[in-house]
Amino acid sequence: MTCVFTKDQLIRMRKRHRGYCYLLIVISLVLVLQPLAVTWPLLTSINAIVVALVMMLFLTRYSPLRARKRWLYGLGIGAIVFELIWLAAMAHSPALAKHLTLPHLLIWALFIALFLVRKVRALMMEPYVTLGVLLGAATGYLLIGYLGAYLLHSLLIFQPLAFNLAYLPAGINPVTEPLRAFPSMVTGSFEALTAMGNAITSPGHLQSHIGTLIITIIGQLYVAVLIGLVLGRFHQRTPK
Repeated sequence: MTCVFTKDQLIRMRKRHRGYCYLLIVISLVLVLQPLAVTWPLLTSINAIVVALVMMLFLTRYSPLRARKRWLYGLGIGAIVFELIWLAAMAHSPALAKHLTLPHLLIWALFIALFLVRKVRALMMEPYVTLGVLLGAATGYLLIGYLGAYLLHSLLIFQPLAFNLAYLPAGINPVTEPLRAFPSMVTGSFEALTAMGNAITSPGHLQSHIGTLIITIIGQLYVAVLIGLVLGRFHQRTPK
């Protein structure tokens, strides 16, 4: 089956695929810079805000889906505002920051989850599986790991003993310095996502084990969906 595209459609497709690449580059840089956040904890929130802004920019310039963008813009702006509020509370009132941790997690989870759903829908609309499409799919996988770090970090704030504190860099107290522990949660999240192991959790604490299990299951489901997408596109292109 041969698809014929107009010049305008080809231009939009190429721009969209470049958008997938740009998003992957930004997410990758944010993950690479995580070790610096141990020394400069403020970098954790800066990275989160940059990710949110780039995601909203992607929606504006590259997303082929038009419906319900306002919901995502609202969630993105809300996530940025809440990140700043949570950061200020963490600096001046740790007790208040702890109360804000759950809504902080929820708004980021909603924003990233809805963005991923739209992204998968957009990938399913692509007529061919190209390098740009594969890079776009990889971006979604990295975002799942990043969101998993938020989940583990929230659990760490509420139940620090549910984690193996030896997993954290030396000298970090997760109770008084939770932001400096975030890079370790990123590492633990990707270990769970890739099913490499579960060294971050402490034996006998169900909450952290459930958190890592959720990350692993979501990651495997995402990969299964993408495999179905690739095979489906291959089947469509195979001559009959």
